[in-house]
Amino acid sequence: MSVNPEGVEVPFDPGVETEQSESGLFSPSLAPYSKPPPPRDRSGEHVFYNSAVASRSICGRVHYCISCPGWNKATSMRTVYSRWEFSECCCCTVPTGRQMDAFDADIIVDISAHQNLFQICRGEGDIVLWRLAGGDLSHGGELTMSMVDVPRPFQVFTEMTWELAKMNLRDAVALGLGRRMGAVVHGFDARMGMEGAAENARTGEYTYYDSETARRNCCGFFGHFDCCFPPIYMITTHRVLYVEWDVWYWCDNPISSILQCPWLVVRAVVRDCCCGLPGAVPATGEEATRQRALNRVKNAERSCLNRLCGCPVGRTANFFDLDIVADMGAHQSCTQMPANEGDILLYRLNGDASEALRLFKITQVPEVFSVFDDLSYEMSKMDLKGFRQSSVASTMVRG
Repeated sequence: MSVNPEGVEVPFDPGVETEQSESGLFSPSLAPYSKPPPPRDRSGEHVFYNSAVASRSICGRVHYCISCPGWNKATSMRTVYSRWEFSECCCCTVPTGRQMDAFDADIIVDISAHQNLFQICRGEGDIVLWRLAGGDLSHGGELTMSMVDVPRPFQVFTEMTWELAKMNLRDAVALGLGRRMGAVVHGFDARMGMEGAAENARTGEYTYYDSETARRNCCGFFGHFDCCFPPIYMITTHRVLYVEWDVWYWCDNPISSILQCPWLVVRAVVRDCCCGLPGAVPATGEEATRQRALNRVKNAERSCLNRLCGCPVGRTANFFDLDIVADMGAHQSCTQMPANEGDILLYRLNGDASEALRLFKITQVPEVFSVFDDLSYEMSKMDLKGFRQSSVASTMVRG
């Protein structure tokens, strides 16, 4: 006879399966009353991407087998990934192992996607996550984290940015504009998120402009063939998505470019097929911002002939929340009038981790003033009456 946890005597039965306790002793009388472990409830977690079960093309499967891939998984609650560790050996950097790590999805502040020419042929790309480094204690030194060789990267990018666009920043933009107007405002309290004010449950999305499906006249149509590598833009009620081509202007240094071309090709092949290294971004957000600013300066100084000699080497997709847009405008030059196109000018506050430029220009928009009319209505929903009253009252008090 033995006593179970409820204090009831239970006869010993040799046919009952036994289990081993932590002390190493068998307790057959406890086996019928042992409780199974509770099931893991993950019904609230949506998986955006899991490299272990992702469907790939034939070229993608071959590359996945030979490139020492890392494991990546991105969900609506967390990001789990493996990263390579390197060490110096005989003036060379060699991999020494991989380490698993994870961080909360709530520290992600921006997302971008990148494809090089090899990845375009395979239908894959890299997803780059920009995060708040202070929220990851185990590996907080880097602002960016890359998930490499993601099949259908722009589909995953669209789903993840939709989740990130639920962050409500309209009140913060109104406070920023109110301070510029001269109103008396106080700091934005992060604890408002406890009551649900920091996040909006958005159920629908209306598209104001999509450059790939927009109707154009003959002049605009012939200028937007795929062989012209045009930029891609999409403006919705919640976010702005855009794709830009990465171009190598070999005419900047023609002699060195011709001599280095074989080496650059070999380096690109080795980098694409070795250890799952990302071929996309610099190590930190500051380096990426500086590189973009440098590219703009160089592109403004290039001649028209030099621009025609550019060779595309990849493309990068970025996004920002429409909530950070505080003002907007539209412009149409004389050269754009035959195509009935123009530019949308978006004036943003600081809120885009991957792009520090305040003025964002959406180029080659057909029926630009019609699109501007729709967007300006969206901007007018920001309630500034209280800040206007405070600014006028403060001016009156100061005399």
